[in-house]
Amino acid sequence: MWLRLAAVSISLATAAGLLFIITRPLGSPPAEGLTLTGEALLKDEAAERGLAERDPAPGLSDRPSGPTLALVDLDGQPADLSEYRGRPVWIVFWATYCHACQLEEPDLRRAFVEYSDKLTIVAIDIGEDRRDVRRYVDERDLPWTVLIDTDGTALNAYGAIGTPTHYFVNGGGTIDSRAFGRLRYDAMARSIEAIID
Repeated sequence: MWLRLAAVSISLATAAGLLFIITRPLGSPPAEGLTLTGEALLKDEAAERGLAERDPAPGLSDRPSGPTLALVDLDGQPADLSEYRGRPVWIVFWATYCHACQLEEPDLRRAFVEYSDKLTIVAIDIGEDRRDVRRYVDERDLPWTVLIDTDGTALNAYGAIGTPTHYFVNGGGTIDSRAFGRLRYDAMARSIEAIID
């Protein structure tokens, strides 16, 4: 009896720990007890699952690249990434509750000011209520395009498993680079410079 109870307890604790790690946004500050090695493993897993450099970017490439993405703008109107074809695009998968996303906002704003005439920045929220996202965007006066992935098709098509996840797409619709977790301005600028030249 005690052995069975101990096995059930260990199984539940393991499941709870895995659930926490899987649902925790990438780039968030480490939780107490989570080592940097654990974060590195999560980023490695993300790198294996997501689209890679030189892959066609769903919605931005002329080449077939998966399902139609179910995106809406902040007014609830359907939105299509194809309207940005032929122009360099920086896609950021994010969420209003993502602490790492909030921490990188000043650097993202700086990059927007510096480069918005040379590329389009599209932040794709991962399925939160549109009204909540609009309120957040308005309160923070975010100047870049914000779309909402209503059913997870964009998240799945790109293979992003956490927030923030960044894809830098050249004007030909091909992914030039990607990054998982919080980026600082210098890393943003390097990735942007590579797709605007």
